[in-house]
Amino acid sequence: MDPKTAVRDGKGLATLRVLNPVAARKFRPVAPAKRHADLSGKKIGLYWNYKKHGDVALRRVKELLSGRYEGMRFEWFETGPVNEAAEEWLESVRLSGVQGVVAATGD
Repeated sequence: MDPKTAVRDGKGLATLRVLNPVAARKFRPVAPAKRHADLSGKKIGLYWNYKKHGDVALRRVKELLSGRYEGMRFEWFETGPVNEAAEEWLESVRLSGVQGVVAATGD
């Protein structure tokens, strides 16, 4: 803080102004998808955002679901919501024909 431009209280002390460096994000909520009674024959998207071992978790999910439901198909997604590109990405997922998406996004 520049001492010449500092705002001072009546006792000669400078006032410190703290700002939040996080930008406000544009976000439009999306209603949750309806639950499927049975996943047999469904096409499921697997979304990985490059977090460590997320791909391993998704491959395991694919293996477990494939063993439980007949005729399941999968599509892999590796790119995803980044600020204003989120709506376009979600639209591309919708157009891919998947009936659900499993995402691994944790650290």
